[in-house]
Amino acid sequence: MINPVVRMICSSISHMPFLSVWRESGVTQKHGFELHIDATGIPNKDGVVYTNRDRAPKLLDGTFDFISGLHHETYIYRAQGDKRFVYLAQAQNDWDDRMVAWQEIKTPLDLEGKRVITTSSAPCVAGNMRHSLQVAGVDLSKVHFEAISDRDPMACHKAVMMVAEGEAAAAAIDLPFDLQAEKRGLHRLEIPSLPVIHNATICSNREWVSANEETASAFLKSMIEAIHFFKTEKVRVCSILEEHLVPLVGIEGHDEIEHLHAGWSALLSPKPYPHPLAVWNVYNLDVAHDPSVNFIGPFEIWDTSLLRDIDDSGFIDQLYGDARLANPAVNVAI
Repeated sequence: MINPVVRMICSSISHMPFLSVWRESGVTQKHGFELHIDATGIPNKDGVVYTNRDRAPKLLDGTFDFISGLHHETYIYRAQGDKRFVYLAQAQNDWDDRMVAWQEIKTPLDLEGKRVITTSSAPCVAGNMRHSLQVAGVDLSKVHFEAISDRDPMACHKAVMMVAEGEAAAAAIDLPFDLQAEKRGLHRLEIPSLPVIHNATICSNREWVSANEETASAFLKSMIEAIHFFKTEKVRVCSILEEHLVPLVGIEGHDEIEHLHAGWSALLSPKPYPHPLAVWNVYNLDVAHDPSVNFIGPFEIWDTSLLRDIDDSGFIDQLYGDARLANPAVNVAI
């Protein structure tokens, strides 16, 4: 039996371009359930505001069935003997953040001695950005990083305004705020793109999955269909984003909505498996160097067997009409 309601907690408003489309597109109803999503830092319909500290406990106590995110705490729990956490699927394996800067900032090295705004402290975001700058040859000790609240859904818009008004030389932001920055006279600064587990990583409680395997499988099928919907139904996707995301985050204009759609369409994986180098990178950012945790291997938390069963049935290939279209080329950085 498929549970009529599935509840997911989302780690950041930055996941919601995809998750809002997943929830509103109608694909979950096709698979027999309603998807309810609470985003941390945003009041839900009952006025409750969950924080990131609530994610793991609220999954384990049954308040939620899935988490979108939770990229590091899972290893800590496992190292302490709690083996309930499991990752089932990964929506994207490439970083979607952007660096925008003053026009006179021509290369990443020009950031040395400058103030740079970050909008998240998470290792898979701020950590990966710092790693990318290191790969570009930047001496991080010479960059003055300043974080603004990653619990503020308007953080990226505010970061753009700070750079545009001369308060900082650059900012690391989400799509589509790079376009918003360009409209204010800034430019996108090219930095190395590194694979990383990011945004909608589907985490659950293994005990719950074992007891609700039919629901978990329906949930993953709906995820796969939501990715296909996002890639193929531009007009409907943009309409959903305009209604359910734009009022929360400070997106300005339909051009920015279309820019967001184009970026995420390219990022979402038709077959939502994790890429091994993306797993390694996020593991290396926050786990590999901690001896209290790093005896847990990068893939110990992962179990893609349900996804593999769906894939082997031909479900994904049939959606795209050709297995090759469901397996696009991997980022050349990998």
